[in-house]
Amino acid sequence: MAVRRFRIGVEPGFDLRLVAFSHGWVDLQPFGWSEPERALSVTVEVDRHGVDVVVRQGANGLSVVATSRRLLSAAQGARVRKLVTHMLRLDDDLEPFWRVCADCSRLAWAARRRAGRILRGASVFEDLMKLLFTTNCSWAATKLMTARLVDALGSASPAGRAFPSPQACAAQDEAFYREVVRAGYRAKSCVALARGFATGVLRDASFTAPNLTTEEVRRRLLALEGFGPYAAGQAMRTLGHYRDLALDSWCRARLTELLGSRRAPADRTVERRYAKYRPFEGLAMWLELTADWHAPG
Repeated sequence: MAVRRFRIGVEPGFDLRLVAFSHGWVDLQPFGWSEPERALSVTVEVDRHGVDVVVRQGANGLSVVATSRRLLSAAQGARVRKLVTHMLRLDDDLEPFWRVCADCSRLAWAARRRAGRILRGASVFEDLMKLLFTTNCSWAATKLMTARLVDALGSASPAGRAFPSPQACAAQDEAFYREVVRAGYRAKSCVALARGFATGVLRDASFTAPNLTTEEVRRRLLALEGFGPYAAGQAMRTLGHYRDLALDSWCRARLTELLGSRRAPADRTVERRYAKYRPFEGLAMWLELTADWHAPG
């Protein structure tokens, strides 16, 4: 095995654990978290080879250890650095959001702790495929579908497997997704998504180009097979667009609990509650619903 080590600087207040547990991705392969070591682990694919990456936070920023079966070149090491920066949202500017949160008692903790970076996968394709696995099912089922796909098609590393490439996923037919991944009705959507990225009809830039408006990104997501308002809204957060509330049954239940109501609030009521955070309404709602995950002071 070959090991490459490097450091990445972070802005004051950055909290690795807060980002790792920003939503459920840390619970899905190829991510992992070690509480004793306070370390985020992930396996990524670099030039068709799996690379195990472990990230820890220290006084001088993030320490990154990349382990592979062959020595990484300088260019490949730079690729790993870029992927870590992407997954942890280190380039995101949330200062405008934090300024609004600082004036709100419900979310003052988010401003104080610099919360709001949403962990994402190594690629847009990975995030979108995982979102297909979240639709109309339990979280346990989502975890199993993701694990089966990674185990079957991911590039092997010394310790695990990376999320598979669009090309590896596109080489499979619907039967694979029904019988191996056990994705059920999602199989058709999985194939369409993989083939779109594998052929170049879809690219990460199709959703991340800086000239794209929020409305255009939403339109492109809703045009994907299997993506309704919920999945598109969740995808928007991983893409840095935070207006969509992406209300699902869990969000509605949590809102009902927070408001002390007997029934879930109407969508219009929820929209009014978070309107002052525009264009971060969806992020504000998400942080309020998940505040107890982070034991804010």
